[in-house]
Amino acid sequence: MPEEVMSNQEASRLSCMWSFGLILMQFVVLTGSAHGASCAGAGLAQAPLWVWPLIAGCCLFAFGTELAVLTSAPSWQFKFSYTIPSTVMNIFDVCTDALAAGVMLASYNCEDCRLEAAWKQVAAKSALRVNIPLWSIALFAWLATLPQFLIPLFTDSHNSFVDLDLLGFETIASLPEKTSDANSTQERFMFKFFLRLLAENAFQIHVQITIAGLSIALTGWTSAVYMMLVSIGTSSVMLLFKLCQLAPDVFAVFEMNKRDRFGKIVFFNGLLAAFVVVAYALAKILALFVCPQHLLNYNGCAEFDV
Repeated sequence: MPEEVMSNQEASRLSCMWSFGLILMQFVVLTGSAHGASCAGAGLAQAPLWVWPLIAGCCLFAFGTELAVLTSAPSWQFKFSYTIPSTVMNIFDVCTDALAAGVMLASYNCEDCRLEAAWKQVAAKSALRVNIPLWSIALFAWLATLPQFLIPLFTDSHNSFVDLDLLGFETIASLPEKTSDANSTQERFMFKFFLRLLAENAFQIHVQITIAGLSIALTGWTSAVYMMLVSIGTSSVMLLFKLCQLAPDVFAVFEMNKRDRFGKIVFFNGLLAAFVVVAYALAKILALFVCPQHLLNYNGCAEFDV
């Protein structure tokens, strides 16, 4: 290839292919784990083992996709090959989130499961006393991740590399950085901040920690809980990684809107909310190992009858 590693049209085709593929992959993992999981008493159901090779295959395919693009332009290989692991982690994170949602749906249908009963006690003592079934919250948390995969299919972006970044293909998305303009930077920041950081990771991680904590309190450290901890750990790493990635764009977007007082207020409030959500998520992870019943509420460790 010449100086242009990949054209916008090629990037658009690739983003549409992976957008459809990731939606299909998540649907297969979620429905497969929801129907194929085996009940495990009062806590989380056990996910079927066949989903793990499927997830591994999807991650390897993502790795091969980016590697194929890089090998077509040798001069770019050294500069960007180090970011490939983050793409594999992004795909793994997305797949394990779907797996966690499917396991929660399967648990709800188990006769001996007491997650919902324990959740009602915790919710009644929380700052926001919600009366929403835990399975529906888990399903909504997964649905909140879908917009980032639907955008490349239903929008005609002037920069398809932004769509690839939204899908988690950060190596390919970094290729045209020399020609990126202010609009692309702002578009990438907004998508990545609200859809990937908040909707995909921050919301998901809170729901998964709650489910894991309830299950540990009910049945102890089962293999189903360790599966959930894998998803929580992956989401936590990617959440912190995305915060670091967004740091340069934060200053760039601030400079673009520094004359807009209302825009600056919204911008800073959004950042503050994100850091509060992240800090609370990390505190809840610590509570899994510190609190007697493994859950944190707004006024300290949560208490409920098991």
